[in-house]
Amino acid sequence: MRPKDRERRQRLQQAREAVALEAARLLYYGACKEYIEAKRVAAQKLGIGALPSNREVAIKLLEYAVLVEGDEYWRRLRRFREEALHLMMTLSSFRPRLVGSVWRGIIKPSSDIDIELDFTDPEPVKRKLLEEGYRIIEEGPIEVPEPLRYGSLWRIEVETPAGSRAEIILKEHEWYVRPPRCDIYGDPKKGLNPVELREVLEKRPDALFIPGLEGDE
Repeated sequence: MRPKDRERRQRLQQAREAVALEAARLLYYGACKEYIEAKRVAAQKLGIGALPSNREVAIKLLEYAVLVEGDEYWRRLRRFREEALHLMMTLSSFRPRLVGSVWRGIIKPSSDIDIELDFTDPEPVKRKLLEEGYRIIEEGPIEVPEPLRYGSLWRIEVETPAGSRAEIILKEHEWYVRPPRCDIYGDPKKGLNPVELREVLEKRPDALFIPGLEGDE
């Protein structure tokens, strides 16, 4: 590779990293909700035309969160996963799995617990939650067309006994057993079932589930 080409590539990579870091900050502090929005805002703010991938932003988000929070980051991740396991055991008859940021291991101050169920009737789920002391904050049908819906039928947002928030999604069986690919990491969003999550908490509570990242599962 010619020196000029190498320099050009290095400058491009540096620009992408700068945008990724700024986008990560925007996401961490809640200034932007979606990755694409954060990247566009960051690029405009920095006057840079190069956009990083969603994965690059996610890695910067992890690095920034750990830098800001230190060891508390990993303690908070473990608490989330412990709460998720308790919730999944409550809903064990509905085949729960942990997905989202708590599964992956990249969390923000606004992160909640995301649980998917292989079940389509919300009434038994709501009864079980109320019996076990969970407060239902909001619930209702998911009214977006496929394929954006990915088989999601009903959403129940709850407050856990420890005060965290969790979002429970009821899924059509075919979509549950064949989860779509993640638009950030490119792998199937298979998540963790209760047995798998318990093993993670016992052996590696700070495990990251990020393809291609050293130390991932």
